Amino acid sequence: MQTNIHKNEQVLQQIEWKIIYDKICDLTHFQSTRDQIFTYLDSQIDIEAKLLETLSLSNHLYENENKDFVDQILALNPKFNADQNLSKLSKGSQLDLKDINQFILAAEIFFDSYKINIKIFNEKFYLENYHHFKTKLIKSIIKPFRQFVSADGEINLGNHPQIKPLYLKQIELESKIRAKLEQILNSPSFEKKVQFNTIDIINDRYVIPIRSDSFSSSIGQIISRSESGNTLFVEPNIISQLNYQRLEIVIAIQEKMAKIERDLSDILRLYIPEFRTIFRMIYHIDEFKTRVEISNKLGLTYPEISDKKEILLKKAFHPLIPNPIKNDLNIFHDKNGIIISGPNTGGKTATLKTLALTQLFLRYGLFIPCAFGKIYLYDKTFYFGNDGQDLENGLSSFSAEVKNYTSLFENLGQSNLILIDEIFNSTSSEEASALAIAFFKKLHEISDTHLVVSSHHQTLKTILHQDNDYISAHVGFNTENNSPTYELHYGTPGSSQALKIFHAMTSEHALFKDVYENSLQFLDNQVIHYEKLLESLANKEHKLSKVLKENKEINEQLKNQKKSMEGVIRLKTQERIHKVETKLEKIMNQAHNLIKEVRQGNIQKPKKIDDFNYKLKHEIKSLEPTEKEKSTQEKYPNLSRPNKVLPNHEYFCLSLEKTVFVKKTDKKNAYIGIGNISMKVPLDSLRIANKSLSTKKQSMTETSSAITKVRQSQLEYNCRGMRLEEFQTQVQEIVSDLLLGEVPYVSIIHGHGTGVLKNWLRNYIQKHKDLAIIPNQSGNDGETRIRLI
Repeated sequence: MQTNIHKNEQVLQQIEWKIIYDKICDLTHFQSTRDQIFTYLDSQIDIEAKLLETLSLSNHLYENENKDFVDQILALNPKFNADQNLSKLSKGSQLDLKDINQFILAAEIFFDSYKINIKIFNEKFYLENYHHFKTKLIKSIIKPFRQFVSADGEINLGNHPQIKPLYLKQIELESKIRAKLEQILNSPSFEKKVQFNTIDIINDRYVIPIRSDSFSSSIGQIISRSESGNTLFVEPNIISQLNYQRLEIVIAIQEKMAKIERDLSDILRLYIPEFRTIFRMIYHIDEFKTRVEISNKLGLTYPEISDKKEILLKKAFHPLIPNPIKNDLNIFHDKNGIIISGPNTGGKTATLKTLALTQLFLRYGLFIPCAFGKIYLYDKTFYFGNDGQDLENGLSSFSAEVKNYTSLFENLGQSNLILIDEIFNSTSSEEASALAIAFFKKLHEISDTHLVVSSHHQTLKTILHQDNDYISAHVGFNTENNSPTYELHYGTPGSSQALKIFHAMTSEHALFKDVYENSLQFLDNQVIHYEKLLESLANKEHKLSKVLKENKEINEQLKNQKKSMEGVIRLKTQERIHKVETKLEKIMNQAHNLIKEVRQGNIQKPKKIDDFNYKLKHEIKSLEPTEKEKSTQEKYPNLSRPNKVLPNHEYFCLSLEKTVFVKKTDKKNAYIGIGNISMKVPLDSLRIANKSLSTKKQSMTETSSAITKVRQSQLEYNCRGMRLEEFQTQVQEIVSDLLLGEVPYVSIIHGHGTGVLKNWLRNYIQKHKDLAIIPNQSGNDGETRIRLI
């Protein structure tokens, strides 16, 4: 059954919609954002509102004052479901600290950016009780919560006033337990009984690994076993009471934590409407951030929705084709549609898919793939492509196509864009042409429809070419190398070029040597003449297009050469001035010598002095800058001369009128680099640029020199049984070894236990831009290997 394009899974697959869908999803941060973007919009008002807001936010979201605000939103947990948690709160449920932290983060973002929100969204997310809400929330929940929970969700129980005494007692007991266990492990009597010399925590109890063949009940109680059964994790009798005391404290802390979570949930429950507004704003920003980013990534453009039934696209392209040939796609309101002919793989199908995607993009409020677009919003869009053969239901390709068209008649809307790729391609050309023309006529009688059809049928493309209600077009073909140009030409049908393409592809195969010549015998002379006429027309069209393209390239080259010559002339002029300045310096030295000789009475004749003065004035006058040189200096009056030109810095060069990088200098000149080009310019042509950059090498040297090696590096660290704070300090020291390049990787043994050490470590690595986890081939999850990225 044929339905509108967005409901037809088969069509969506044909036009590669799933690939575009995945690209958009990759740019979203929250699941609810995806749901919002892929909501099909029936109203033109809603579509234009989405498009206008995307255009507006594309100018605001990434301004300096707003960029941090967008980055803050990305710090929220993408899996956090605000609606679900708000529903829990409204029903009286209790949230855990992890979810409470997401609420508080959202509120902090909202408070930090409230003025920006009012400015950008024009009070869309305005709160009447904003100041009261902010004051109450900060005092009652944010401030006390942040005392023991950081923004990234790390909990420090020692900072909570109610839990601190219990936490300190727990630490004290753990120190005693570890001291006793270390005493046991280091005891000579236990040396052969211990599987390996480590302390672990299993089921909230401290244990040591005992060889199964060395165990006796006098050692203690078995808490767990290894998978092989060779290792028993035993709680020694000597620490069983301490373990029990510690467990009581752990339970007491958990009870305190549960009460804290309950109290915080009760406070949040008072502000459910305010939090709904906050998360609406956050999801709204994520939605339009995604719309802006997908437009930039795919090169999409803001469209104008036309009141007339027309499509006017300049430089349209399929967004998934790399470096596509861009074509104008025009269907005027007084035409019934376009018939596109030409060679296979020439771009006919891509053109139809582009039009289908354009309508789909509009219905989701997205920009469209073109340089400029004025387009009508059709009530329904239908796409027919590929072979519809259905053997399961006994339908041939032709039967399936006919069934699709009968279904189409039952589902037409008030206005329709119908896209058909290779109509009736599975039956004889003459019959297919007759059926297609009659089919089109009936469609236009019963509906307000634009048709875009591709076809090789000679009769069909000839008759519709003569019909003023249709636009005849074809995709180009390069007769020199027998390949398509992918350019769309209007006004004439095109040759299918099937014989020529077949001949080119099989010319090196002996078995096909005579097939091409023999095939011509079976064609009607009139058909051959017609195809040759179209082929000749395509050839001339290609040559004309090639000449126009070459002329355009020549014009561009001439413009570039002109600009290059102007730069060279400026450079040569500066060199000439510096030569004269050198000469002037020599003359000035002679003048000083002359004055010295006059004072000493060595020169008595005034004429000699007068002659020298005249010569000096003449030389000085020749040094005055030309009008062009004056204009260059007047153009940049705010750029000052540097006291000293330093290597490895950037300066603005007046002679080249661009920023250059100085590699080295001598007394008169600077040796500069512009991209891969190196040249010499006078020092006097350089001015202080807006920003001076030191080389990376210097900053790297300065950074490296700040790190001092203070201990011996290792490849493996055994951290089992450590407290979290002790473990964090150890990891910081280990990471410094990696950063200094002292070791290629490190292996940290943290054990299984409660997973506190392992979870903190792996979360830390994920956040560190320079670190990565090496997959453990042995499957031992109690050990983590780290390397530099």
